[in-house]
Amino acid sequence: MKIDTIEMEDRSAELMALARMLAFAVETAKGLDVEAVEYCLDTALRAVLNEIDEPSRIMLTSNDIMLMNRSALC
Repeated sequence: MKIDTIEMEDRSAELMALARMLAFAVETAKGLDVEAVEYCLDTALRAVLNEIDEPSRIMLTSNDIMLMNRSALC
């Protein structure tokens, strides 16, 4: 049981790290004006956000949320 909890926490932490990385990449793609790349990264970001469970979303910082909200919606 304890191992399952640790694995879930690790999974959530990794998904949140991936979401942060993708949000940053979306913003970078916008700055470079590469629309196709921006679209694909945004799609990936939305998919990762859908995989993050609700308790883990609470751990997102305000900076994370602001960065994610600035990315374009698909």
